[in-house]
Amino acid sequence: MLQDAKVTVIVPVYNVAGYLEQCLSSITGQTYDRLQIILVDDGSTDASGQICDRYQAQDDRIVVIHKANEGLVRARKTAVSIAAGEYVCYVDGDDWIEPDMIEGLLGDMERTEADMVVSGYYCNAGHDVWKAADRLEEGIYDADKIIPSMLYTGRFYEFGISQFVWAKLFRKDVLFRVQMQVDDRISCGEDVAVTYPYILQTDRLYCSDYCGYHYRQRADSMTNRVDGKDFVGNKVLLSYLYHIFCRSAYADKLYGQLNQYAKNLLLVRQIGCLDVPGGQMVLLPFGGIGKNARVIIYGAGKLGQSIYYYLREVPSIEIVDWLDKKYLLYRKTQYCVNPPERVKAYPEDSYDVILIAVNSPETAEGIRGDLMHMGIHGEKIKCLSREFLDEENDILKTLQGEVKC
Repeated sequence: MLQDAKVTVIVPVYNVAGYLEQCLSSITGQTYDRLQIILVDDGSTDASGQICDRYQAQDDRIVVIHKANEGLVRARKTAVSIAAGEYVCYVDGDDWIEPDMIEGLLGDMERTEADMVVSGYYCNAGHDVWKAADRLEEGIYDADKIIPSMLYTGRFYEFGISQFVWAKLFRKDVLFRVQMQVDDRISCGEDVAVTYPYILQTDRLYCSDYCGYHYRQRADSMTNRVDGKDFVGNKVLLSYLYHIFCRSAYADKLYGQLNQYAKNLLLVRQIGCLDVPGGQMVLLPFGGIGKNARVIIYGAGKLGQSIYYYLREVPSIEIVDWLDKKYLLYRKTQYCVNPPERVKAYPEDSYDVILIAVNSPETAEGIRGDLMHMGIHGEKIKCLSREFLDEENDILKTLQGEVKC
């Protein structure tokens, strides 16, 4: 069966035993069967490895690789190096796909003769499910039309093409070159390091409005703590992308996009580095708050978590409460997150500021409106500042010595 494979499906696996069977069953049950399925068990310490072996015994299209834990980049390289298919798609071990996804993506690839097919996907968070898709309308696009806005459309935290490697179909020959050159030290942004350098090596893409991928937002993976060591990984990623982009014919169009991406990356991974060491204010991207402030955080996603951990390290800051509409999902973790309506229970003099911890300015403005409708005075509400979001605010230049090393 492997000699007849046209599409290789790569599944990195690390401690996802509770979700892996659904993932693998969704792949082996595809309507298109000319598949090679590579499962890379990256040193799992739960039953994931045994589940991989069981599925391999039942399906001769499956190849299982057990290896020491070296991270996602090395796991993907290991799989791509033995991929037999002309095309490659990625599926995370805790996600799953619709039965006709591969058939649909392959049909689009062959019909349009594109170098990449990009599709929509479902976000699954507990009982909540919603569709997500790229901003581009369905159709064929020359790469030079995509590249000027692939990381940044002109609206902060809005990608022209989603950063994820899943919900896409790649040509194996191009992907091999891109994936194998990714810096092994990259431990965050592993998808970014592949998706956008890949696009730079293509001529045309097809954007589909089909949704066949289910991205699972797990309660136990929504709380990945960030700490000071993460800045090392951030520097490696930004430096890697900087050098890739500088060698591109589109370098002049890519610097500004990378600068805006860097802001978002540092916000959610190491927000403290955006403050002035020893300064009297913290959280300068929000316009700054005093070091003795009493704070309510609204938003428990990646930015909210980044802020929460950062402020916990400032002894004189008091975190009064933490709010999010998805509070029930976050309560499945160690976090005590409460419903937004709880803010009405606090006397106005019991807190100094409500930080709206969301990346999207449009979403933040909507939340601001909701809070003001609850009777909260606007001067107590802080979102990401216009100064920080401004395209002329050159974070990469500030980090020049760190990124261009």
